[in-house]
Amino acid sequence: MSIIQTDSLEIFKTNKYYLTDIGMVSDNAYLSIVATNNCQKACPYCINSKTDRRLNIRVDRAVANIRTLVDRYHVKEAIVLGGEPLLHRRILEFVSRLRKETGLEMLRLTTNGIALKDGFDYLRDLFDPDNGIQGINISCHNGQDFMSYDELREICFDIKNVNPKIKIRINTNIWRGNLDEYSELLEHIRIVSEFADEIRISNIIPKDSFSVNDVNDALDLILSDDEYEDIFKCLVRYYFTDYTIIRNDQTLGFVRYLLIPTPVPIIINWNIGSKVAEQVCENDIKNRKINTFKCLVDGSISLSWNKNNVIIP
Repeated sequence: MSIIQTDSLEIFKTNKYYLTDIGMVSDNAYLSIVATNNCQKACPYCINSKTDRRLNIRVDRAVANIRTLVDRYHVKEAIVLGGEPLLHRRILEFVSRLRKETGLEMLRLTTNGIALKDGFDYLRDLFDPDNGIQGINISCHNGQDFMSYDELREICFDIKNVNPKIKIRINTNIWRGNLDEYSELLEHIRIVSEFADEIRISNIIPKDSFSVNDVNDALDLILSDDEYEDIFKCLVRYYFTDYTIIRNDQTLGFVRYLLIPTPVPIIINWNIGSKVAEQVCENDIKNRKINTFKCLVDGSISLSWNKNNVIIP
């Protein structure tokens, strides 16, 4: 059996907290960076689905504030997202400056992959070992027209040709009509395992006032807790005889994980019954546990997707 690499698997990162002026900050706290609100799609489950698509991050301000965040709260890792971050016209410069000027130790990017499919040559610098990202998450949903499996496979091979050390994770959300049958999900995993380094499977959770978009157009797409439980339990039973399923209840905030340690590790975000607002306790600032920070599209640093939680303006 292959020994999996654990450096990018958040389930192994047990949090230890230290007291700061804003609460108890995890030594594994990470930063989500909203590079742009622009996107080629308008997925109803996305917290960004009703934002102003014209807004792009202010690079200079964001870099300065992220450097302050790293110095003040010792954040080591960040993920660039959107919207669709590859639509930001200065994304290559932004990524390079994050690598060189902020002190971040690990930088990843989440994308729907459409820009990689349409213009990979232009984006080759994105995967430069010294100035580019160190890991990429590509969203792949069987019920959407982001790309075909063949196109996704080709993109992954191209990325590895540029930088074999890049970790490629395929993210998949489950909703009604999209991989909501156990057999379909298993086939999806089989195909994606041929060219991915990691696979993450998530259920859709309700949005609320903690999000930039408090109107959830995807309520009719969300399966019931029992339906999600059935799918996840079937998946676990399928692998149970060959693999020890790993669970860590102390990791990264409200997100609940299971890991199936196959040669291409499968992470299940088991967020049944969760809401986004569970991440931050507004009423007990001294004792609240902070696992994530957000760099909003205006470049400020916040504890949530809302401006009322800004800590570095």
